[in-house]
Amino acid sequence: MKASTVSSLLAAVVVCVVQGDEVQLSRANNEFALNLLKELSSRKPGGNVIFSPTGIYEALAMVYAGSRGESQAELSKILGHDGAGLKNRDAVLSAYKKLYAYKNDSEMNVTLNVANAVLVQEGLRVLDGYKTELAEVFGAKLKTANFFNESTHVSSEINQWVRQKTGGKIQTVLPDGIPMNTVMLLLNAVYFKGTWLIKFDPEQTVQRPFYNHGTKFVAKDTMVLRGEIKHAWLLELDAQAVELPYKDERFSMVIVLPNSKTGLPKLRDSFSLKLMDEIDEEFDVEKVHLKLPKFELKADYDLVPSLQRLGLKSVFSSNADLSGISGNRDLAVSDVKHAAVIEVNEEGTVAASTTSVGIVAKSIPQTANFYVDHPFLFYVHDVESRRVLFMGEVHEL
Repeated sequence: MKASTVSSLLAAVVVCVVQGDEVQLSRANNEFALNLLKELSSRKPGGNVIFSPTGIYEALAMVYAGSRGESQAELSKILGHDGAGLKNRDAVLSAYKKLYAYKNDSEMNVTLNVANAVLVQEGLRVLDGYKTELAEVFGAKLKTANFFNESTHVSSEINQWVRQKTGGKIQTVLPDGIPMNTVMLLLNAVYFKGTWLIKFDPEQTVQRPFYNHGTKFVAKDTMVLRGEIKHAWLLELDAQAVELPYKDERFSMVIVLPNSKTGLPKLRDSFSLKLMDEIDEEFDVEKVHLKLPKFELKADYDLVPSLQRLGLKSVFSSNADLSGISGNRDLAVSDVKHAAVIEVNEEGTVAASTTSVGIVAKSIPQTANFYVDHPFLFYVHDVESRRVLFMGEVHEL
């Protein structure tokens, strides 16, 4: 049995061309996002989903940096390193460092803040090499804490850090306090705020129909936009997609809408990394009449069961090998908590198979009608690296 455990805690509210290994790492991030979306959706069929793949991915990457043996092999697999051809640990960490090097431009009305921190129990030995990697690769500051005798105070400090890093959108990610035997907490927070490049006119926002689960009528405040934006028909999936850029055009939201009001489950189950790539490549600027309901989603998850079903098991067991953290094998991961928020309105967004799919740009009709009046899938991504920051699906409003 392990003498102590490590908890991984996440909070999410959710110009250079990316080249090299970080491109493959970005794709691995997106593959992980799709796998986790399907897993989270299966836990509560018909329920809304919102999460930050980037936040979860980065927190798990900090665990990867301290893992060895079977634990490292499992983390590499679930994080997609092997599938992306990234088998060298140093190359993987270098790619992480490059991928997470985005800097905000205060003039662009878009903010992306990704913050990491690590709390360790007073007296716990942490290898200098691991400290260096946390700082240089993930920008994570390591701080000591007394989990055993001052757990209430430490919980308060953690929640204060979460509130600060998420612009107050998330108040707490430890509603039940710090788990017993915790000697280390890895914290990650992602905050995104973006203003639409083409804003919706608030005066045109009125209540319009939305069909919860594709069958139940409700009236919801719905925004309207008429203009030239990227649009694609997904013929073999019986769906269509639009891309709404934020003001700096570095980030955008993609909305994928099944033609059938009850088609979201089938669409999600068929969605793949290849399809995401093809959507990005085949988008064409068209005249679009868009109707999109305002929405706000909040969710929190205990990710351990989902991660175990995706293949990550040893780090949660007595066989965990996190010797790259402390020099011995007396640590295991006990918890992975995640909370996420997203708000979409007229101004913009705040976020705290092998099947071949053909996508074509349809020229008739001249104006594409994109009425989001039933369940849909969405994601916010970095246009250049194509890394998905936030992803979710809306079944009911």
